[in-house]
Amino acid sequence: MASVTVCGTAVASLTPDRAELCLALSHLAADAPTALAEIARRSQQLEGVLAAHGLQRADWATDGVQVGEEYQWRNDANVLVGYRAGTALTVTVRSIDLVGAVIGDGVTTAGASVRSLTWRIDADNPARRALLGEAARDARVRATAYAEALGLRLGEVDEISEAPLVNTPSPMPLMAMAMAAKMSDGVQVAVSGGLVELSADVNVRFALLA
Repeated sequence: MASVTVCGTAVASLTPDRAELCLALSHLAADAPTALAEIARRSQQLEGVLAAHGLQRADWATDGVQVGEEYQWRNDANVLVGYRAGTALTVTVRSIDLVGAVIGDGVTTAGASVRSLTWRIDADNPARRALLGEAARDARVRATAYAEALGLRLGEVDEISEAPLVNTPSPMPLMAMAMAAKMSDGVQVAVSGGLVELSADVNVRFALLA
């Protein structure tokens, strides 16, 4: 039986539900223990800032701790200039209005730098389910247009999938979320989530009737 396979698409612009910050700490010292001790002290300061803004311990995670030799090119040679220790915290801020204050206090109090700022939509946001329905309706509109152009009628749905309908489908995420641009190091207190673009794609195969 003849069939037509189409990809339905839907896009919506939403206010983000939360922000994800990556706050980094770095310190260069004459020896490794001193560098690490300074990072430990500033990490406690940074966690104190987060707690003061009402964030819970589960709202942030340590991305790792590094300590190593640091060299600089001087007089045509690599010269050991000390030991650099570093760490970073990934912080989830669920109140968008707090983002600027968290960044400002983290930078001024603990000397943190902002590696990235990303705006997110929660998995249980009702707009996600609505977007799936819009993508499915778009697939039917597309398939109907093809069928009518060929002098055929659209039949029943043979298959529906979030992955491309091919012989060997490869995984493809249903939702694609826009990422906010990375921020440069330094204090950035005037921040806005704006609108985050959320999209859905669904692949549907319809039977074609004479």
